[in-house]
Amino acid sequence: HVHCPSAFPVLVLETVAILAQGLSRPFHQSPALFSSRARAAHNMGGTFSFTANADSVSTPGAKCILSDKIDGVTAEKLFTGLEKYIRDGKTKVGQEAEFSVADEDGSVHIMQAFNVPELFGGGTYIMHNVYRFDPLKHRVEHDFFSGQTQFDRKTPMFTSVVNILSEPVRVESWTEAHEVRSSGKLIKAGAEKVVAQMGSKATASIDQPSLSDNTKFSCITEPIEDASISADAFLDWFKSYLTETMQATELPDGTIIEERSGFLGEVGMGAKTFAKHVVKQDENHIYCYEYGEDESLTELAGVTHLQVHSSPFRLEWWNVQTPGRRAGEAQQKVIQPFIEKVLKSMEEA
Repeated sequence: HVHCPSAFPVLVLETVAILAQGLSRPFHQSPALFSSRARAAHNMGGTFSFTANADSVSTPGAKCILSDKIDGVTAEKLFTGLEKYIRDGKTKVGQEAEFSVADEDGSVHIMQAFNVPELFGGGTYIMHNVYRFDPLKHRVEHDFFSGQTQFDRKTPMFTSVVNILSEPVRVESWTEAHEVRSSGKLIKAGAEKVVAQMGSKATASIDQPSLSDNTKFSCITEPIEDASISADAFLDWFKSYLTETMQATELPDGTIIEERSGFLGEVGMGAKTFAKHVVKQDENHIYCYEYGEDESLTELAGVTHLQVHSSPFRLEWWNVQTPGRRAGEAQQKVIQPFIEKVLKSMEEA
């Protein structure tokens, strides 16, 4: 859910994805692949399908992920089983350095901390999840915070909703993406990778007051004084880096289209993602429009910004997520295996 150009830490992001398998972010992320109408089968629940971009039952005029009828269970029992699954800590991956479940005023707060391998920047990556349960409406809301800073500021990246419908029993879900500005450890890892490619040992600091607007936060490098590339030459160098090193394609209008596979793609596990880079020489700025798995480049997920400063030469990064309701195949890939695991857990109990 944090977006970045390939010069950014694709390997870091995918490493976190690997660590988060087993639905550590149950409403947001899963490596499993499903079609827009996929079938799930269990003894409890029978065989049922999920459909992406279906008409919402609870929000007329909006879209959702909607299951067919789920047999053998009532809406109340499924809601209770889902809540128990979360409260029992079953979203734990097993590779966390730290994992905690806490009841906070009726909500459930789950913290997961992962040690990131040195190969991918090192340090600790922390995720926070807050779940709210409404037993009268059979509704669960899940706020996902990608990092400690977002959690401290109470600015979730996503709020996902799961409604258990009755007569017939069905699951309805969608995700609300919020317009959140990110400048944390994953951005830092990408920034330092770019700086290292320039031959510099300069480091970057996360969540710093922006050099352009101190009311906002960015990831900012220290002055770059040991590279052969100057601030004036950086944009041209970066374009060459994308096209020559990262094998991106420059179009006649100067935009650069990038198809990424990254580590998981190379081992046959990860989906390809797509981005469009626009270099603005007059602004000393690069806009990276992130489209996730959308090869048509129509569903904008967010924009990563790279601002070049001179006197002294410094680089400033941040990402802004595109807000909106999302109920496509990417969200379906998450909710379907999550409900399958809940039903399996209920059956085992």
